[in-house]
Order: sequence, then structure tokens, then C-alpha cells
Amino acid sequence: MADLISMNVTRTCLMGIAVPLIALLGACAGSAVKHDSAKSMAEQTRLERQDVEFALDKGVSSVIVDNPYGDVHVSGHAQDEVGVHAVIQRLPPEFAKIELVSFREGRALHLKVKSPPGKSGSRYDMAVYVPAEMALVVHGTSHRIVARKRVAPLTITTTSGPIEATSQGRLDLSTDSGAIRASQLVERWSGSSRIQSKSGRIIVLVPLSGDVSIRAQTGGKLSTDFGLSIHPRDGGGSVAAARYGSGASELRIDSVSGEVIIDQSVILMEDDKSVDDDD
Repeated sequence: MADLISMNVTRTCLMGIAVPLIALLGACAGSAVKHDSAKSMAEQTRLERQDVEFALDKGVSSVIVDNPYGDVHVSGHAQDEVGVHAVIQRLPPEFAKIELVSFREGRALHLKVKSPPGKSGSRYDMAVYVPAEMALVVHGTSHRIVARKRVAPLTITTTSGPIEATSQGRLDLSTDSGAIRASQLVERWSGSSRIQSKSGRIIVLVPLSGDVSIRAQTGGKLSTDFGLSIHPRDGGGSVAAARYGSGASELRIDSVSGEVIIDQSVILMEDDKSVDDDD
């Protein structure tokens, strides 16, 4: 009887050891399968490069770039055309044919990245070369958009993708949850600049030596590195406003709950130079 009890106890102990061991081996096997699957997907990914130019016909006064499928990096150049250098990733199992199409829309040249309906997984990262004096609009989703040293008005929108933008002209930047870093490059610009987010962090550099008026508000934290008076806002959050010179160049910053940081910028001579060599 004692031997029988001993055998049962031993069998129970062995089963207690075997169960987690089997689970561990299963987890390791699953990890190996996932690793092999990821490796296989990387090996199957099809990479393509695309270089294309679009002439800026007479009457074109702005360029619109619409890319929901990858990063957009805009640089200036002196050519009377828009150049695009892109890297396309077609991912398994569908290898969706993602492509760039162009068309005129009023006085705007519109560049749009398209994917077949119902298809997903492909990516289109693009470097776009647009004359700095040409008004520019860029629409994205969750990917990064960068446009620096622009001269003309600049508009950028994303859902969650980060935005980096600098211009001598009016800025109109908007995101839901992406971070925004922006700078006005001159002491005076035409029109009203607007920078807004729902929850994304906003950092803005602005010169105070010109004719600038600033108004900022957020339900989150608001701070500056200069003597801007910050007050509590009705309903929570903070609000700040200031006017320098005539105040003709307006800057409005709004966030629902994101942090807002406003820093003073110093205008250097090179900020006014051409951006032909910007990369």
C-alpha cells in the first residue's frame, strides 16, 4: 500500500513538472515561429525606388501632398518643378500596389499616394523637393512630416504623426495626438499662424523683436522661457497672451490637453537666405 501511494505521489510530481515544461517548450516554439515568421516577412518584402519630376505649369500657385502611407520630408530647391524621391515597401501577403498620382486641382498641383481599396501593409516614404516660395499643403496620418525653411505659407495636418515645420510665411499646423515642433523664421509675416493639437505636445519658437501678437491656451501645462504672463483658464488649464510692436503678425496656439512650450527665437542672417541647398 505504501509503495502504491509512493508511486502515485511520484507520478503526480512528475506530471506537475511536465505540465509547465510542456507549456515552456510550447512558448519557446511559439516564439520561434513568430521570429521565423517576422524574418520570413522581412525577406519577402519588396523594396522599390521611384524618382519622378512634375512640371510646375503656368498658373500653379501651390502644391498639395497627400500621403497616408509613410513619412514626408520636404526640402526647397531652385528648379521650376516638383521632384519626388521615394522608397516603396510592398509587404506580404498582399504586396499591395501603392502608387503616386498627380493632377491639377484649381491652381494647385496635387500629389496623392494611393493604395487599392481594402489592401494594407504597403509603405511609401517620400522626399519631396518644392520651390521654397511655393505655398505648400501636406496631409498625413500616423507618419512623420518634416518641412523646414519654407518661405511661403505652410499647412500640415496629421492624426498622430509628428510634425516639424519652419517657415518665413504663415504656419497652419494641426494634429490630434502627434507632437508639433515649429518655428517662425522672421520677425514679421503676413496672415495669422495657427498651431493646434488635441493631446500632442507643442513646442513653438517665435521671435519677439518684430510685430508679433501671441495667444496660447491649453487644458494641460503651458510654459515659456521669457516673460510671458500665464493665467489659469476657466474650466482648467492655462492661457497666455502678449503683443509686441504693432502685433500685426498673429500666432495662435491651442491644445485640448497637451503640453504647450513657447520659446523665444533669435533671428540669424542665414534664416533669410535661399534654401536651395537644404537637404
